[in-house]
Amino acid sequence: MPSNRRILLAEDTDVNARLIVAVLEKSGFEVTVAVDGVQALKFAEIGEFDLILMDVNMPEIDGLEATRRLRAGTSEMNEVTIIALTADDDPAAQRRCIDAGMDAYLSKPINMATLLKTCEKAIIDAKRKSA
Repeated sequence: MPSNRRILLAEDTDVNARLIVAVLEKSGFEVTVAVDGVQALKFAEIGEFDLILMDVNMPEIDGLEATRRLRAGTSEMNEVTIIALTADDDPAAQRRCIDAGMDAYLSKPINMATLLKTCEKAIIDAKRKSA
């Protein structure tokens, strides 16, 4: 069973990933970083995560397609909460994220206080749902 503090961060921009990891780890989360959608899918297959933060625009497989594949899978990870991270902040982009199977949406540049609140809420909600 997951520790309720494990996050998979799929982010291809090193500066963004380092900043997000620093903030999350300071708040007690354990973070694994995937640099593209292919790596995110591999990590999701072999690990148990309580939450996935998924950049929408990544090389190889983008976040939308990675989410679709996760949702179509048969592992426990196919129901994990997935939060989109993207600089595209219009209603159509948000709709694409939700249609792909993402549960929530954060626009870049990310407000770190909002990120923390969103992660905490998502993990609490998932814990309640599985109880």
